[in-house]
Amino acid sequence: MEYMFKPMKLEYLNEIEKWKYNGYLKEIYVKPYFDNYNEETKKMKGPGDCDGFAVLNQNKLIGLFEYYFKEEIMEIGLAISPDIVGQGYGEDFVKAGIEFGINNYDYKKEYIKLSVNIKNKPAIRVYEKAGFVKYKKENDSIEMRKYI
Repeated sequence: MEYMFKPMKLEYLNEIEKWKYNGYLKEIYVKPYFDNYNEETKKMKGPGDCDGFAVLNQNKLIGLFEYYFKEEIMEIGLAISPDIVGQGYGEDFVKAGIEFGINNYDYKKEYIKLSVNIKNKPAIRVYEKAGFVKYKKENDSIEMRKYI
């Protein structure tokens, strides 16, 4: 599958907002994008002031990738469309998002991190397949790191 990363726009958000999942995760938190939308520039920031990108395959929205920088370390957040969840695309999707982030931000640090709820076992398995290792546990979440 080929992945194209496009800066977040209202049309993508309106579609993502409708995504519903079975299992642990029920919906994607998109309210900050709408709250931070600038009518003049058509630009927006997501949760935690992140940069959000819609991920397309053959012009179809298939995912969301978010990039945060805390103390110069890249942290990612992501979601894949419920239409393709469980079809084996997770590992490649994560790797493509990491590659895009490294290139887009000219990122040169030692690792990338993410946080995942300890109960979200399918996501943890995907992240491990993509090269992440569990780093530390805090309350109900696990920080995972991928060394690059």
